Amino acid sequence: MKKETYSLSDPVKRIMETTFLTLDKNQKVSEAYNLLRKKSDISEIMDYVYVTEKNKELVGVFSIKDIFRYPLNTPVKTFMKTKVITTSARTEIETVAHLALKHGIKALPILEENKIVGVVSSKNILQILNKSLRKDSFHFVGIHKSHLEYENTMQAPVMESVIHRAPWLISGLIGILAIAAFIGIFENTLEENLILAFFIPVIVYICGALCTQIETLLVRDMTVMGKDLKLRKYVLKQGTISVIIALMMSALLFIVISSFWGDRQIASVISLAAFLSLTLTTLTSFFIIFGIKKLGGDPALGGGPFGTVVSDSMAIIVYLLVANAFL
Repeated sequence: MKKETYSLSDPVKRIMETTFLTLDKNQKVSEAYNLLRKKSDISEIMDYVYVTEKNKELVGVFSIKDIFRYPLNTPVKTFMKTKVITTSARTEIETVAHLALKHGIKALPILEENKIVGVVSSKNILQILNKSLRKDSFHFVGIHKSHLEYENTMQAPVMESVIHRAPWLISGLIGILAIAAFIGIFENTLEENLILAFFIPVIVYICGALCTQIETLLVRDMTVMGKDLKLRKYVLKQGTISVIIALMMSALLFIVISSFWGDRQIASVISLAAFLSLTLTTLTSFFIIFGIKKLGGDPALGGGPFGTVVSDSMAIIVYLLVANAFL
């Protein structure tokens, strides 16, 4: 791998190997042996021999270990594989590595006008995947070059880190203060049904926990799957799972409240409020993550604090509105 600094989004021509092993399709195994002896310096980093025609167009490939399975006078065209996974020199570095991984090949030939011009070797691929993994790991925990110009949090200037993180927490504080004022509107309802106040922390917790769980999974899956993530299918599946969880939690609340407090009406109201809150929390979580990403922000930084205050606010609003309507 070339030692120059590169980005995973750079074209692969920046790091591809330009020396590689090739044979004409009419050459024999004995000539493959001679090629390995002459090119011993590069054969150490190459896993394949690429087969070409007279005009140097790529027509096949075989693994170096294949030559030990055939007699010396066997033409390589008799055992080469004609279906070759290739890409162009303009393809992004990261894409090339994942393409090799997807098809289970150790190296990937680079073509220009059907002629082989380079190879991404197994050493290249391992280094690219390592760098890609590091990038995805930092992405998952909320460290991006889009908001930090480095990948080491210990080297980050304190005030710059504060500037990136504090606004999300401040927005959460403002939201909670607004909700505190909102609760005051329902003072009479809470006084007449004191049990409702007991279950506000319960509703807030289960909605907050579900919101955090959804956002964590979504940020992780967006990072790991990237462009392969089918958003519509993903949201539909995760939404279905969340609705089932909401039904289970609501039923459990109904059973517990009915058993210990003996008030089925209160149990029904709280259970209904819990189901609606959890369902809306699911939708809210998706909108928050996608919204932050769409606006160019970092979902890993903003999803937690902002998502928490929104889910808590949504839970309390729905809970009190439902209680006020049915009690």
